[in-house]
Amino acid sequence: MLGRLEKRWREPGGYRQLLIVAIPLILSMGSHSILIFVDRVFLARYSADALAAAQPAGMLNFSILCFFLGVSIYTSTFVAQYTGAKKPEKVGPSVWQGIYIAFIGGLTLPLFAPFADEIFALIGHTPEVQKNEATFFSILTFGAFFFLANGAFSCFYSGRGKSWTIVWMNLSMTIINIVLDYVLIFGKFGFPEMGIAGAAIATLASSATIMFAYAALICSKRNNERFQTRTNWHFNKPLFQRMIRFGTPSGVHFFLDVMGFTIFVLIIGRIGIVELAASNIVLNINLLSLLPMIGLGTATSIMVGQFQGAQNSGLAVKTTYSALHMAVIHSSIMATLYWLIPDVLISPFIHEASGGNLPQLEETSIKLLRFFIVIVFFDSLIIMSGGALKGSGDTKFVMTTLAVTSIFLLVIPSYLLIEVFQKPVTYAWISVVANLGIVGVVFFLRFHSGKWHKIEVIER
Repeated sequence: MLGRLEKRWREPGGYRQLLIVAIPLILSMGSHSILIFVDRVFLARYSADALAAAQPAGMLNFSILCFFLGVSIYTSTFVAQYTGAKKPEKVGPSVWQGIYIAFIGGLTLPLFAPFADEIFALIGHTPEVQKNEATFFSILTFGAFFFLANGAFSCFYSGRGKSWTIVWMNLSMTIINIVLDYVLIFGKFGFPEMGIAGAAIATLASSATIMFAYAALICSKRNNERFQTRTNWHFNKPLFQRMIRFGTPSGVHFFLDVMGFTIFVLIIGRIGIVELAASNIVLNINLLSLLPMIGLGTATSIMVGQFQGAQNSGLAVKTTYSALHMAVIHSSIMATLYWLIPDVLISPFIHEASGGNLPQLEETSIKLLRFFIVIVFFDSLIIMSGGALKGSGDTKFVMTTLAVTSIFLLVIPSYLLIEVFQKPVTYAWISVVANLGIVGVVFFLRFHSGKWHKIEVIER
């Protein structure tokens, strides 16, 4: 057994090679999860309404953003496959096409801001929560370009498997955001107390700062000489069209996946503020588990892309199984923590934020966290198998699967359980578990079939 593990550690497509790419991305996603975690803790200590509003408003903004994000960060697959095909001169132009997609998204998102009050009034949360939701959502829409551009710029590094720069960028953004959160939410050092608006402004300002830092680094003389990051920034119609062809299904699948879950959270909010706050709490706790897994899944997608670019599907398969092995270990650890110490995990959020409902909020949060003992394993299967499929260019299948499951296995059952049959919040979370389980199995069977081996993302 130890001999087999040692062999798997050293060989191409094994644990060591995958971790070299994955560790910076995991650290990067980990820093992002810390940012969101601290942001929500600050808002929990500010007011219950601010905490209840942040998750649905943030998720709605992210849901609309997701189409453009899914397309723009598909740049990493192009960068990975051009790297595997030994065509570095194509890397810079690919990144710039991702920036043009980010620009389109940056112009689109603010168009929703004037309708924020009407959108959240339609959803039907309490008036004070609605007010906070509209404020948070409106400000975030004006930071869309910075967020999308950061995603596209980061692909220059992640697609080549050189991700430590992304770690330092995200760590810097986390520090800037946390400091600004503290100053602007609570009104410190002479700044006015802005509450949830301060949290949104902190996110926008930190994103903008990092975007300019990325641009300066990527357009350096050394990078330009090898990757044509400055000399070939122009719009490249054939490359842009190719990116749209493969990236659009990725964007649609990302949008459907997140939007389906966003609608689920919004429906939960119609039960009551305690149920909404408890759902927000457990989702934010699970981010500490989920985002590192997304980092490992991204590394899987990058390596599959590089091996496919080099026309070596066998190593792409081996890499994916290596990722699945590590994901099971991580999920087992997190599931154990959710089972043994749920009260410790939720305690940072239960502080002067429940308006006299502290025992009920704590009890509901612990009940919901139990669901994640199973969810973490399904999430890992989806992220690793889906990452392999996207890295190979099999984005249409991923899109179609999520289009069906998000609507028929998550949104409709949740609506019926809560609105029609008036069931408690735990029943709705059962539909989440069923949905994720089915998606995970479908993605894995598609990966196992090998139909993605012959998909051509880049020109030969």
